[in-house]
Amino acid sequence: MLDPINGKQLSEYDLRLLRVFKAVVEHGGFAAAEGFLGITRSTISVHMSSLESRMNLKLCVRGRSGFALTERGQVVYQACLKLFASIQEFGSLVDNLGKTLSGELIILYSDLLDRSSIINLGKAIAAIKQKAPRLCVSLNMDTVANIESALINNTAHIGFYPAYRSIDGLQSEVVFSETIYLCASQHSPLYHLTDTDIDPSILSQYSAIHPGIELNPKGRKQLQQLNFGAKGYQFDSRLALILSGAYIGYLPKSEVKPYLDNQDIRLINATEYCYPFELSLVHKVNPNDKEKVQLAMSELSLVFNHQQSKH
Repeated sequence: MLDPINGKQLSEYDLRLLRVFKAVVEHGGFAAAEGFLGITRSTISVHMSSLESRMNLKLCVRGRSGFALTERGQVVYQACLKLFASIQEFGSLVDNLGKTLSGELIILYSDLLDRSSIINLGKAIAAIKQKAPRLCVSLNMDTVANIESALINNTAHIGFYPAYRSIDGLQSEVVFSETIYLCASQHSPLYHLTDTDIDPSILSQYSAIHPGIELNPKGRKQLQQLNFGAKGYQFDSRLALILSGAYIGYLPKSEVKPYLDNQDIRLINATEYCYPFELSLVHKVNPNDKEKVQLAMSELSLVFNHQQSKH
C-alpha cells in the first residue's frame, strides 16, 4: 500500500481499511465506531492492525487515557479527508454528466451594454439554452463590488465587468478590449484649445469625472493628472456630465462617435490621454454549481473571443 518504491496503487481493500480508520477517528475510538460501522470491536481492531501493517506506520494508541492518534496518524487522517472528498467529487461529477442542468443561471454585468455586447450575450444565451433547455437564465445589472460579493458567496455564477484587479478566489478572462479617450464638449473652454496647448497643469484646472472604480495601472496614471469634481461609473452617466461642459472625462469612441461626428465632443490629445479598457468574464474558482459555470463560461468566451478576433 502506498509503496513509492514498488509503485503500488490503492486497492479497494485499502480504501475499506481507510474508511474504518476514518470512522474510528471521527467517533473517538473503537467502541464508539461499532454502531456506525456495523461491525464488532474485535473486527475493527483487526482492520486497524492490518492497516498499520500495510502502511508500516503506528497510527493510534489505546490506553487508560483513551484513544489518540499518533503524529503520523494525524497526517494520514488529513490525507484521508482529502482522498474521500475527491472520490465524492468525482462521483458527483460522473452522476451529473447524464443529467440535464436545471435551476437558475445568474449572470451579472456592471455597465449598460453596447449593441455589440448585447448581440454577443444573446448568441451565448441561445447556445446555453440549446444545451440546457431547463436552465432559467437570469441576467441583471449591478455594481462591481456587489457582483464580486455575489460570486464569492455563490449567489451568482458569472460576472461581466471591467478588469481592474485580481481577487483571491475569483478567476477572470479578458474577452473585450477598447481604448478610452479623454473627452471635452463644445461647451468646455478646453474644446477650443489645441492639443499642443494642453498639458497636465492645464488639465488640472478643469473638473473631471472619476469612473467610480479602480482601473488598470495605465488608467490610474491617467487619472492622477485630473482634478475630480464628479463621479460617473456608467458610460451614459459620464456622457451626460461631459455634454454639460462642466466636466471632462474618459469614454470609448464607440460611445461618443455620434457626438464626434457632430462636433459636439472632441478628444483631447488622443495619443497622450488614453488607456485600455478591458471587460472580463469572472467566476469563482471553486463554485457550488460547477457545471453551470463551465457551460456559461464556455459559450460566453467562445462568442466574445470570436467577436474580438474580428477587430
